[in-house]
Amino acid sequence: MLQSPLISTAACCLAALPAFAEDVPTITVNPAPFEYRAEPPAAEPASAPSSVASFGAADTRWWSVGTGVAFDFEDGTSFNVHGSASYFVAENIETVGEVGAWYYSQPGEDAFGINPAFVIRWHFINKGSWTVFADIGIGMLLVSSDVPADNGTSFNLTPRAGIGLTYALDDAGTRLQLGLRWAHVSNARITGHDDNFGVDAAMPYIGIVFPF
Repeated sequence: MLQSPLISTAACCLAALPAFAEDVPTITVNPAPFEYRAEPPAAEPASAPSSVASFGAADTRWWSVGTGVAFDFEDGTSFNVHGSASYFVAENIETVGEVGAWYYSQPGEDAFGINPAFVIRWHFINKGSWTVFADIGIGMLLVSSDVPADNGTSFNLTPRAGIGLTYALDDAGTRLQLGLRWAHVSNARITGHDDNFGVDAAMPYIGIVFPF
């Protein structure tokens, strides 16, 4: 019959399949579930505390330069330039060491002077970007000729008291300082009552303050 060879061939192929299957390597697929993990956002670098916010904080240091004019409302005018270094011993309580240079325009002989001073300043209003303060201090004045010229001495004391404000100019800590103070010059009777004549003046001043 014609179909017999075909049937025989098919039967042989089917019989050989189990043996062929044993020779084929087994491939195992482990369908692990896909998991998406978002990368955490990069942390922003920590910014340094603003000097605007830190002005008045305890254990901070500042320095300043400034100038002023003192009027005694009679016949004398004094001109001042000064530099200072300050330290906040407590919150809003500032101790200041200052050195000033003076020119006294007065009847008689004019005088030049050096004036180291110590000041305590209280910033009783502190809004960060601006403060209002009151201060008090005393210094020593060494001048090239007597102040006042007619009945003063070349060595004097300079008690002072005043009010003022500071205003932040930038985030780096630079501040504008404006103030008005009573500027007194006398020798506290060191050389006797007759040589104790002093000078009282109103002194507006301006300065720039920097952190360090």
